[in-house]
Amino acid sequence: MTVLNNLYKLLNGHFSWSDKVYIKSIPDKAPSDSTFIFITDSTQQLKDFGSNAFRSMQYDLEIQIFYSTKSTLDYDSVELGLMRFLISKGYVVSNVRGRMQDPDTFQDYQTIIVSKTERGI
Repeated sequence: MTVLNNLYKLLNGHFSWSDKVYIKSIPDKAPSDSTFIFITDSTQQLKDFGSNAFRSMQYDLEIQIFYSTKSTLDYDSVELGLMRFLISKGYVVSNVRGRMQDPDTFQDYQTIIVSKTERGI
């Protein structure tokens, strides 16, 4: 199973504030009055070189939280809770980009980049 699919399984249904988790693409019919998580691959890097071989790979994954246009959630609490959960599961939060608003749906969203290193590849 891919690292992206593992993250999907970890997040899907875990948070009561999230109505859905989408992986790789958001359907055109995704309602803007729902709060959802969208995850995609970002980059991969070979790591731990020795004797002309690599021994691990670092996977960077992008997590976006799209908030309902009717949301009353405390965004800071939601995002900090998600990051703490991911850290407890062995992910490293490497970047938080800051909230923006989607120009098409007018949903506020936050982008969080996490990485996970798989050893013994």
